[in-house]
Amino acid sequence: MDLTGLTEHEAGLRLKKYGENKLEIKRHRSLILQFFDEFKDIMVIILIAASVFSLLAGEWQDGSVIMFIVILNAVIGFVQKFRAERAVEALKKMVAPHAKVIRDGKVKDIEARFLVPGDLIVLAEGDSIGADAYVVEENELETDESTLTGESMPVVKDPEHKLYMGTNVVHGTGKAIIEETGMNTRFGKIAHLTTTTKKDESPLQKELNKIGIFVGKTTLVISGVLLLVGVFFQGQPFVHALLFAAAVAVAAVPEGLPATITIALALGVQRLAEKKAIVKQLSSVETLGATTVICSDKTGTLTQNRMTVEEIYSPDFVIDMNKKTNFNKRSLLLIAKIGMLCNDSKVQKQRKKWKVLGDPTEGALKIAIEKLGFKEEALEKTDKRIYEIPFDSIRKKMSVVVKEGNKYISLVKGAPDSVIEECKYILVNGKKKKLDAKTKKELIAKNEEMAKRALRVLAFAYKDIEKQKKKYSKDELEENLTFIGLAGMIDPPRPEVKHAIEMAKKAGIRTYIVTGDHGLTAHAIAKEIGLADNKTRIITGDEFEKISKRDLKKLLKDKGRSIIFARSKPEHKLRIVECLKELGEIVAVTGDGVNDAPALKRSDIGIAMGITGTDVSREAANMVLADDSYSTIVTAIEEGRKIYSNLKKFVFYIFSCNVGELLTVFTGIILGLPAPLTAVLILAVDLGTDVLPAIALGIDPVEAGIMDKPPRNQKQKIMEGAFVKRFLFLGLTIGIVVIGTFIWTLTSNGWQWGQSLSSDSLVYVKASTMAFVILVIIQMINAFNARSETRSVFKPGMKRNYKLVGAIIISIILTVAFVEVPFLQEFLRTTSLSLKEWGVIVVASLFVLVAEETRKLFVRRSYA
Repeated sequence: MDLTGLTEHEAGLRLKKYGENKLEIKRHRSLILQFFDEFKDIMVIILIAASVFSLLAGEWQDGSVIMFIVILNAVIGFVQKFRAERAVEALKKMVAPHAKVIRDGKVKDIEARFLVPGDLIVLAEGDSIGADAYVVEENELETDESTLTGESMPVVKDPEHKLYMGTNVVHGTGKAIIEETGMNTRFGKIAHLTTTTKKDESPLQKELNKIGIFVGKTTLVISGVLLLVGVFFQGQPFVHALLFAAAVAVAAVPEGLPATITIALALGVQRLAEKKAIVKQLSSVETLGATTVICSDKTGTLTQNRMTVEEIYSPDFVIDMNKKTNFNKRSLLLIAKIGMLCNDSKVQKQRKKWKVLGDPTEGALKIAIEKLGFKEEALEKTDKRIYEIPFDSIRKKMSVVVKEGNKYISLVKGAPDSVIEECKYILVNGKKKKLDAKTKKELIAKNEEMAKRALRVLAFAYKDIEKQKKKYSKDELEENLTFIGLAGMIDPPRPEVKHAIEMAKKAGIRTYIVTGDHGLTAHAIAKEIGLADNKTRIITGDEFEKISKRDLKKLLKDKGRSIIFARSKPEHKLRIVECLKELGEIVAVTGDGVNDAPALKRSDIGIAMGITGTDVSREAANMVLADDSYSTIVTAIEEGRKIYSNLKKFVFYIFSCNVGELLTVFTGIILGLPAPLTAVLILAVDLGTDVLPAIALGIDPVEAGIMDKPPRNQKQKIMEGAFVKRFLFLGLTIGIVVIGTFIWTLTSNGWQWGQSLSSDSLVYVKASTMAFVILVIIQMINAFNARSETRSVFKPGMKRNYKLVGAIIISIILTVAFVEVPFLQEFLRTTSLSLKEWGVIVVASLFVLVAEETRKLFVRRSYA
C-alpha cells in the first residue's frame, strides 16, 4: 500500500469538492433576530407599550423620545454583545483541533477542518480523530469511543478497522486514511451527539440574575401601585401614569447589568488571549482570580522545553557535548541506533537551525546523534524498524524491534530507574556481562549525580529477539535487557518563571510541582527558580502510592512546606487535586497528556498546553496556554483578579445610582410633590448618560497591590454586608442631595409648601431640570468613587482611566445639550440654567464625594 499520502495539489482539489471538514449542526440566528432579542425584557416591552399609547394619545414628544431611547439602548447592547461573541468565536479558532497528515511525502501539521477524503493521517496517544477513517498501520492502537457508544473501555484497532470523528487515541500509534469528512461522518449524522460550547454562567452572573429577578418582581408590584395611585388618587391620565410607572421600573431594575457583565468578561477573555492564555468559558475568568493552589508540570511549563543533550555516558566512555571529545564511533553505534530509531520525532535543519516535529526530548536526541556523525537515513537502511510499543506514563519506556540483517533486536529507551530495573546485563568493551548489584547501584548513583545537575536523563538498553512475530508483548521486548548507556539533557528554566513564582507567593498562591521526571532533576530546577530549598520534601510515585488519603491531606494542609511530587502518574495528579479540593482550595492544574484529562476536569481551572498538549487535554481544559509557560498562569490569575475587581466596581456604581434615583422619586411622592423627574428624564439618565461610565469601569486599571492580597473566598457573595451598606449609604446620599436641590429650586422660585404645582408650570420644569442635571453630575462623580473601596481618589498612584474620563465628558456634554439646546429642551421638557444654578449643581454634587471620602478615611483608620 502506498503510504506517501496525497499531494497538496490533490488535497486542494478535494477540499473544493467536499468542502471543509466541519459540522454545520448549530444554526446561527440571523443578526436581525439577535437585534430583536434586545426588546424581549419585560421592562422594555412595558416602555414600548407606554410609548405607543403616548403616540396614540397625541403625546408625540414623550412617545417618540422614549422610543428613540429604547432603540438607542438596544443598538448599544446589540453592538457590544456582537463584538463580545465575535471575540469569543475568534478565540475558539485559536484552540481548534489539528491533525498530522502526510502530504507530498512529508508529515505536516494542519487544522483538522482542512482534512479531505484520501488524506493519510498519523496518529499518536492523545490525538483527537478529526474525521472518519480506516486503519492502515498500527502499533497497539486503542481509541476511546465513549462519545459515540457510551462505553468507556478502550477499543483495540487493527488494520482495516474504522476510526470515527470525535473519538480519541488513548494508547499506541498508527496511520489511517480518511474516508468521510464533515457532515458525512458518523458523528455528523448523529446530530444529538454533537458537542457544542456550553454557555456556563459564572457564580457572579447567577447571583446577580437572582437579585435582578427579585428586584424586578418587587418593582413590578411598586410600579403597579404607582399606576393605581396616579390614575385613581392623583387624577393623572392613564398614559402619563403608565409612562411614569414604567420609567420608575426601569430606574429600579438593573436590566442592563447581566449584559454588561457578559461584555466585561468577554473583554477580559480578549485581554487574556493577548497575554497567551486562551479561556474557553467566560465563567472561568471569575474563578481564575480565586485560585489558591497551582499544580504544575515541570517540563515546558517551568522550563523552556528546549532540550539539549549535554552528556552521553556509557561504561566505556563519557561524551561532553560542549567539548571536543575523542571517542570510538563504533562503540557509540548502538546508542546512536537506539536514540535515532527508538524515536518518533522528525527533525529538519532549516537555515542552520533545527526544527523539531514531535516530542522535544526525542528531537534533542536525534540532533545530538546527527552532530556526532550519524545519519538517520543510513541507520534506517541497515536496521529496519518493524514494530513499536509506544511510550506510556505507566511503563515510562518505549521499545521498537529492528531487523539487522537476519537478526531481530529490541531497542529500548526510557526513565533510568524503569530501564535499569529491567536490565540483567551490561555492555562493556563490546562484550555482554552480567549486571551485578554493585554495578547497578553505580549506574543509579550516576543517574542521580546527573539529575542533581538539573539534567533530564534517559537510559538505553537492548535485547536480542529470537524470531520475527506479527505482535510482541511488552515482557518479550522489555525484560532481561542489556544496559548500554545514559543521555543527560538540559532543559533550562524559563527566564520569566522566577518572578512569576515570587508574585504567586506574595498573592498567597502555593505551587506544587507534579512531574514524571526524576525528583533530583525537579528539585534542582525548583531550587533555581525559588520554588524549593534544602527542606523541600520529594515524594516519588512509589512513596505516593503508600500514602493514605488522610496523610496526604495532612501534608497538603501544611502551607509552610514545599513538596515536589516526582515520577508521578496521572492518577496521582488526580488524587492530589481531589484532596486539595476537599480541603477547600481552588485548584489550577496543568496537563498535556490524554491521561491528564480526569485531573483537568476535576480541577477548578484545568490548564492545557497549547504547544505540547494533546487534543484530549485541550478539550478537557478550561484554559489553554499558547506558550505553555507557568508565568502565563500567574498572569491569567492576576487578570482574573482585575476583572472581578472591575465587575464589583460597576455593580456598585449601577446599584448605588439606581438606589439614588428610586429614593428621589419616592421621597417626592411621599412629600406630596410632583415626581422630581419625568419618565423621559429618568430614561435619559438610566439608558443614556449612565451607560458609558459603567462600561469604562469594566476596563478600569486596577489599584496597585492586587497580587499582594490573599485569594478571595469564592463562596463569599458580592452582595455581602459591607458592599450592600456602602452602595445603600451612597444611594441615600444621592437621593438626599437630588431631592434637596429639587425643593431648593422650587422654593427659591416662589413656590411654597401646600401650594399646588402643575407638571407643566415653569417652576416645576426648572426644578425638574435641576434634579436631572445634578443626578447626572453626581453619578459622574460617583464613577470615580467606585474605583476603590478604600483608597482616596486624590491619592497619588491611582492609575488614570482615560476611557472613564472620556465617557464622563461625553455624558456631561450630552447633559448640557439636553438642557441648553432649544429643540432638545422641547422634547425633554427641560429649560436653560443660569450660571448660579450651574454653580449650585457643582457644589451640591460634591457632597457625594465628601461623603465617600469621609467613609474611606474611617475605614483606613480602622485598618491602621
